[in-house]
Amino acid sequence: MRTLEGKVAIVTGASMGIGAAIAEELAREGVQVALVARGREALEAEAAKIGASARSYPCDMSDPEAIEAMVAHVERDLGPVAILVNNVGAGTFKPLQQIEQREIAMTIDLPLAAALHASRAVLPGMVRRREGHIVNMTSPAGYFPLPFMVPYTATRHAIVGLSTSLREEVGRYGVGVSLVCPSEVNTGYFERNDADMGWYPRMSSWFPVLEPEAVARRTVQAIRRDQREVIFPWQLALVTWLHRRFPVVGLRLLKAFGLFRPRLTPPT
Repeated sequence: MRTLEGKVAIVTGASMGIGAAIAEELAREGVQVALVARGREALEAEAAKIGASARSYPCDMSDPEAIEAMVAHVERDLGPVAILVNNVGAGTFKPLQQIEQREIAMTIDLPLAAALHASRAVLPGMVRRREGHIVNMTSPAGYFPLPFMVPYTATRHAIVGLSTSLREEVGRYGVGVSLVCPSEVNTGYFERNDADMGWYPRMSSWFPVLEPEAVARRTVQAIRRDQREVIFPWQLALVTWLHRRFPVVGLRLLKAFGLFRPRLTPPT
C-alpha cells in the first residue's frame, strides 16, 4: 500500500508504547487513526496528543462482540478501514505449573484471539474493495522455544502462523499482511505485566533495546512495501535465520551461551 494519505487505520494497544508510536507515525503520513485500547483516559490523552488525525475507541479486546462493534463504530465515524495493526498483547513469565488458569486465558485472548477477531471484522470490506493491509506484531518468542513463558511463547508462535497463513489467503484479493518482530522494546511492558525478568532467558543482553519510534518507522515501512516479515535489529534477524535453518544446532548454541538459563531457581 504505497499511498497512505487519507486512509483509515485501526491500531490496537494504542494508548502507550509501540501502539501509540505506530499511531503517531501513521498520523504523520496523513492517515486517520482509530486508537483502540481498554483504558479510556490514557487513550484519550494519546488521541489529544496526536490531534485531529486521531480518535479514541475504548474497547475490551478480549471480547469478540466488542471488537465487532468497535470496527463498525470506526467505519461509521471515519470510513472504510484500510489498515489494521494488531498490537495488543499480554503475558506472564514463570513456570507453567505456577501460572493460573485466568493468566493462560488472558495470554490466549491477548494477542491471539484479539488479532483473529479484529482481522475477521475488517476483512470483508478490504476484500470487497481489493485494498487493505493487516500488521501482526510478534516478538522473539514467536520463533524460539523459550522456557518459563510457555503460554506467551505458544501464542506468539501462533501469531506467526496466523500472519503467514492469512497472507496466503487474502493476498489474491489485494490485501497485504505483514509480520513485524522487533527485539525488546523500551515500553515498560515488564512493569505493567506479571513478567518477571528473572525467569526470562538472557537474550536481551545480545540485542539492543529498541525505542517505540524505531519500531513504528519499520512498521509503516512494512505497510508501504507490503513486506511479508520484518525481524530487527539485524542481530535478531541473523539469529532467527540460523535457528530456522539449523534448529537443533541453533538451540544447542543458545543453551551453550546460557540464553535459556533462568536467573531464578526452577522449582524441583
